[in-house]
Amino acid sequence: MRLKIEELRKKKKLSRRQLSLKSGVARGYISELESGKYDNPTVRVLVKLSKVLCCTLDELVDIDDEE
Repeated sequence: MRLKIEELRKKKKLSRRQLSLKSGVARGYISELESGKYDNPTVRVLVKLSKVLCCTLDELVDIDDEE
């Protein structure tokens, strides 16, 4: 599974700080998700981010079907 947070955030021209403030998700956690340090966030976090990024969960999460 790969998260496309950074890609979608940059398309919306948002900084990590702005995304954090709008979503209520900690900036450090967003950074760790973008870097791949954590790759299994809760559905609650994904929903918060997808609302701010105006995308579906499918657009936010790229599931690798080969696993």
